[in-house]
Amino acid sequence: MMVFARSWSLFRSALAVLGAEKAFLLYPLLAGLGILVFSALILGGGAWLVLSHPELEQWLSHMEQPAQDGSAPWWGYAAGGAILWLFLLVTSFVTNFFLTALVGATLQRLRGGNPTFGDGLALARERAGVILGYSGIAASVGLLLSLLQNRDNQSLIGSVLASLGGFAWSVATFLVIPVLAAQDIGPVAAIKQSATLLKRTWGEQLSLNVGLGFIIGLPMLLLIASTFGGAVWAASTEQPVLMIGTIATGVTLIALLSLVSATLSAIIRGAVYVYAEEGVVPQQFDDTLVRQALKSRKK
Repeated sequence: MMVFARSWSLFRSALAVLGAEKAFLLYPLLAGLGILVFSALILGGGAWLVLSHPELEQWLSHMEQPAQDGSAPWWGYAAGGAILWLFLLVTSFVTNFFLTALVGATLQRLRGGNPTFGDGLALARERAGVILGYSGIAASVGLLLSLLQNRDNQSLIGSVLASLGGFAWSVATFLVIPVLAAQDIGPVAAIKQSATLLKRTWGEQLSLNVGLGFIIGLPMLLLIASTFGGAVWAASTEQPVLMIGTIATGVTLIALLSLVSATLSAIIRGAVYVYAEEGVVPQQFDDTLVRQALKSRKK
């Protein structure tokens, strides 16, 4: 119960910060739109190339044919891996760019400043090279985890190792974006710094993340379940207008909730960074609860 109470306190404090800086919502919104446009261009462009060039379709069909030993040709894996890596690189860069802008603006706000929307974007542009480097590392890790998980569809060990690896990576890089936004260092140094800061609030931070995940995740699950259930009921009663309206309303609410959740998560991440790095609780957050929730470990 104490973990939930502390998480709820941080959630309310982050919500108050968002209430004072509603423009913060634009950062994840632009990130989502950017990824959506890029994905549409990739899928649409790929479909156009295949339809307008029959020889390309034949080449893809040949690439999918297994070799004599029953396995796919090595160059098929290489081409697929390269395309997947490039896709992960671009989407990771877009996400990290606007997330850095959001966290940078959040840090200014938590330290008593009054940032504008342009201030966050200017900071992200200054760090664009480093963000690209970190995105390349993240894309490589994501590709390796994907290959490990899909190496053998019948292997439970591969899936377990990929899941554990993904969890360890997400934990170790939890504070990378705040580090990139606050310090002029390279991507590798930022990952090391994130891991170092994490050690100071290890167990407490993980338990806090569980509480925050429950607070944010439960409404999302309920909304998804209610949307799906309402659509199924409307379809079973032959009410197509109601079904379309239910799906449209549900998708819109899910998108808005995801937008708010991503913004609040970034604000909380900024507050955790300030306390882990400086030992100071931002004035927008409850000093006692934050210190109890994120007790620094003794060296």
